[in-house]
Amino acid sequence: MGSFQVVGAAVVDGSGRDPVNVDVSIEDGHIARLGASSAHGEHLDAEGLTMTPGLIDAREVALVPTFAVVEQLLHDTAGAGLDESTRDRVMGVRERMTEALAVAKEAGVRIGLGSDLIGPAQNRRGEELRLRAELETPMEALVAATKTNAEILGLSSEVGGIAPGMQADLVLWKGDPLEDPTVFADPSNAIVVVQAGRVVKDLR
Repeated sequence: MGSFQVVGAAVVDGSGRDPVNVDVSIEDGHIARLGASSAHGEHLDAEGLTMTPGLIDAREVALVPTFAVVEQLLHDTAGAGLDESTRDRVMGVRERMTEALAVAKEAGVRIGLGSDLIGPAQNRRGEELRLRAELETPMEALVAATKTNAEILGLSSEVGGIAPGMQADLVLWKGDPLEDPTVFADPSNAIVVVQAGRVVKDLR
């Protein structure tokens, strides 16, 4: 398979916290070097994970797959400036990401939720929740997007859950996304949004 590498990067929020590294090298399915989080993970395989459980535990690595951007490329390949011949490769990436999700889950790796959608497409990030709900359960997708993501970023004492002293980041949905995860994918279904205790959207 060769070598795949996400170039070293960091997430810094300006609060003085240590940055969250996001670099990983994978060679023939084995984790050769890693930071705190691995995006996508489409090159991970079961042997690579089982051969490095100590490394995973020691560095608290997390996998953050991003299925929504892959779906966007499949549904609008030309709009992304890609040739239609790339569709097969994109399909292969989606299949490998799906396999990696199952492998990582079996190995006990923390799995967050991302989308890689940028610009105008950011209003479709709920699509990631819908896609993950199809591969796991709606509740598992929701926990990944909230509690697990907060843990990965080192913010679990502030966000990611509902408890005294935490920021009030809440969404009220029109419909029950745990029963019908397609609710996640339509921004108009988010009828009330509370961010850090402040109501920023109210369509009631």
